[in-house]
Order: sequence, then structure tokens, then C-alpha cells
Amino acid sequence: MTSRVAPIRPLPELLREHAGRFGSKVAFQDSVSRVTYAELELRTGRLAGHLGGLGLRHGERAAVLLGNRVEAVESMLAVTRAGAVGVPMDSRSTRAELAHMLDDSGARVVFTDRSHLGLLGPLLPERPHLSVVLLRSAGSDAAADTEAGTFSYEDMADTEPTVPAPDDLGLDEVAWLLYTSGSTGIPKGVLSTQRNRLSPVAAGFVAVLGMSADDRLLWPLPLHHAMGQILCVIGVTATGASAVILPRFSEADVLGELSRTENPFTLLAGVPATYAKFLDAVRAEGLTAPALRGCVSGGAAAGPVFERTFEEICGVPFLEHYGSTEAGPVTMPAPGAARAAGCCRAPGYVSATAARAAAVVKRRARASCGSPDPVSWPGTTAGPMTPPWCCATGGTAPVTSPGSTPTAKSPSRAGSAS
Repeated sequence: MTSRVAPIRPLPELLREHAGRFGSKVAFQDSVSRVTYAELELRTGRLAGHLGGLGLRHGERAAVLLGNRVEAVESMLAVTRAGAVGVPMDSRSTRAELAHMLDDSGARVVFTDRSHLGLLGPLLPERPHLSVVLLRSAGSDAAADTEAGTFSYEDMADTEPTVPAPDDLGLDEVAWLLYTSGSTGIPKGVLSTQRNRLSPVAAGFVAVLGMSADDRLLWPLPLHHAMGQILCVIGVTATGASAVILPRFSEADVLGELSRTENPFTLLAGVPATYAKFLDAVRAEGLTAPALRGCVSGGAAAGPVFERTFEEICGVPFLEHYGSTEAGPVTMPAPGAARAAGCCRAPGYVSATAARAAAVVKRRARASCGSPDPVSWPGTTAGPMTPPWCCATGGTAPVTSPGSTPTAKSPSRAGSAS
């Protein structure tokens, strides 16, 4: 069963098509719940319709403060279907960080659960415009687990709205606002569109990695990061694949999941720090992963020595991709590609060159409001690179490359990526 649906189409269209083709197939699963493609299409449509009933208008912001769970994926897709802008937030944020992101984004709705309501609650009196959609605690009684002034997530997902989901967000309209880690200061908001996020899925994860409906992804990383959004939420949804979402990274949990023989995993996601712990555990216990065909890494460079050691011990390709919150994955190696003599990377892996080229694009974008040519490197496999840097107008006029789509800092936080 291999999906042949072109990824660069609006997500609601892909959801409807997958609901028809793979209806009973599990799309996303966590330790508590699972949702099939038919259920995902139905529930996100209901949520989207109810969001309109709460007064969320086209282009307005809706925050998601839920951590790693199926409902976080549903919420993000529902916001897109409502024609609004999704704002995934780090569930480990401090109250001050949360206040900054809510105010900076201008969020009108926030999805959260009881475990985060204590953090969010003191911020609500000064933000009367903010509607709270609250998830019940697992196994709790609906009547006992209610909170005055909030709206029930379960009621919204399980009942038909008065008005259906509009499903009218264009490919080139702003769809998401992600906050960077704040390594160069306070977190900065990065705007992106469906085309901007679906392009690297099509050009990288599908065309290079061969991601399809046959894949099962094991996801132990935060969902609110760009990698989580592009590979797990959007990549899985666009290709008709499946994902199991772990609450956090644990060597024992990851090794246990990978050893499954029924519905085995084909892809694992990680960052160098998690892969280092994973490798130490494999050295001690060995790796049993009957269908694993690739370990996708991002966030930082692991280095050629680690990559070679990992592949020798695990016997699985280590697929490190280069990108940023603004542009998404820019370039990545093809699985099984031969290495050039004297080269520590597979042909096409040019992170240093990509970084230099990105600096050139940044300078060019700042110098002109025109449309620079897309960056490309001979012999590489690279997706469309969207210049993320705004003109000198304060972040309101993003520069667009042919074949890509605008990505910009939110106007109040224009600046360099962190």
C-alpha cells in the first residue's frame, strides 16, 4: 500500500482523500489513544467548525499547549481547517514565556489540558479575549472534569457544529507561527504557509527518503519543534503514513517499540543527543528492529565519526538533514547513496555550503524586495529553499523564491534565526 497522492495540495484535501483510501488505518497513536484516518478527518472537521462558533476568524491565531499526544496533532490540523494560524507551544514553557508567546502571537484560542491549566490559569484574567479549549484527564468523568469558562475538547470533537469546517486556507496564506528556541534571546515567531512546509516533504522526505503510506514513524521528540511539525504532523498526514508519538525520549521505550514484529517501525526520528543515548543502549543490548530503514536526525550536526559509528553498530542509515525553523529541511542525503572518496558524507550532503548559500540569500533578500533565484548546489538533492528573511520593512514583506512560498518572522520579532 503506497500513497501516490501529490503532497503539495492543501492538507484538508489530503485528509479527505486519505480518509477514503485508508479510512480504518491508524494515523496517529500515543500511549492513551489512537485515531484512524477516517476519524482524523471527521474529528478535525468538527473541531474546525466549532472554532468558528467560538468566534475564531480566518487568519487569527490559535495556540496549542498540549505536549506530545494525538490531540495535539488533531488541534493543529483543525486550526488549519478553520482557516486560522496554528501556534504550537512548548509545554515546558515558563509562565513568563507563555505570556510572551500568547501576547506576541495575538492568540484568540488556546488548546490545553488540565496538567497545563495551572500554568495558564493566572494569565487568563488579563486576557479575556482568549477562549480555552480544555481536554479532560484520561479516564475522568466528563461532569467531574469541567472548568468554568472553558470549552470541552471532547464535546467539540464528538459533535457536529452548526457550520462545517471552511477548509478555505490557501496554500500561500500564513498557516503556522512557530517560536524558535530563543538561543539568541527571547523566542521569535516564524510564519510559514502550507506550501512552505509541504515543499520539503515532497522534495525531501518523499522524493529522497521515499516516505509513503507504507511507513511507520516512531516519534520520541517534542511535537512543537519545526522538525516535529514537518516530519511527524505534516509529513505523516500528507503521505498517509502512520506515527506513534512517545511522551518523551527514553532509550528503553524506543528500543522496546522498535523490536515490535507486528506493525514494525520503518523510520525513527531523533537529534544527536538522543541518538548518542540510543547508541550506548544498543552497544549494551543490541538492536532488534526488523523493518527499520532509516534514522532521521536534525537539530544539530552529529559529525562524520558518530555517523559512521552509528551505521556500523546499528546497521541502519543515519540520515542527517540540514535546515532551519524558517526554511524547514533544505538538504538531506539519500539512503544508501555511495560516498565519494575522501568524503565523510554521502554525495549531496552539503550543510556547510548550504549555510554559506543561506547567508548569500539573506544578504540578497535584505538588499532588494525582488525575488532571488532559488539556491541550488551541483550534485545535491535539495528541496525548495524559501528565504526566511524579510526586507527592511520590519518583517511585513517576505521575499519569495520561485517554486517556494513566503516565510517571515512575525513583524514584532523580525531577526535572525536561533
